Amino acid sequence: MNVEELKQQLKALFGEQIMFNKDFDLYASTIKNLDVNLITWCKKVKEDDIKAEPSPKMRNTLLFIKKIGSSNRCIILKIKNGIFTEIHLGNHEYYDKLRKILGLKKDSV
Repeated sequence: MNVEELKQQLKALFGEQIMFNKDFDLYASTIKNLDVNLITWCKKVKEDDIKAEPSPKMRNTLLFIKKIGSSNRCIILKIKNGIFTEIHLGNHEYYDKLRKILGLKKDSV
């Protein structure tokens, strides 16, 4: 499955409003077994089979986080009333930065 096919499957699952971060294509192309590692998990997210984590800094925003492989991460943002808005793929550094923005990670002292 190529990256465009993946995006189309995710839009079919979550809706045409879903947005992807700028490095999505780069990281998606490195994920092995996309159907098992990402698509299956996204279906579980959509079906409410996976518990969301609320964002302390963004009201009415729920987060779903998945580790993919040894260094890649996926974050899906869900806004109130079941509307999924964004899918982010990135490395651990990007993941940590995004978690700080969302209020899930404190700065190290």
